[in-house]
Amino acid sequence: MENKPTYITHDLYLASALTTQNFKLIDIRKDERGRGVFVFEDQPSRQHIVRKFFSGELEGSLKNFCNVWADLRNLVTTS
Repeated sequence: MENKPTYITHDLYLASALTTQNFKLIDIRKDERGRGVFVFEDQPSRQHIVRKFFSGELEGSLKNFCNVWADLRNLVTTS
């Protein structure tokens, strides 16, 4: 089995944005402080998407983003 590179973030908003940009979510867990940890299969476009997210230039459906945010929040609080 091939080990693909991963990208990890604690940021629920960034995790939601990556999910809406079709990044594959591999794992959700909590760290030792109880914070959510989101593990994604990395893609070459990640740096560009992260930059666009933090600069406010990332485009997409706000409804989709809100739905994904709520789903991820529920998953991390129940794990």
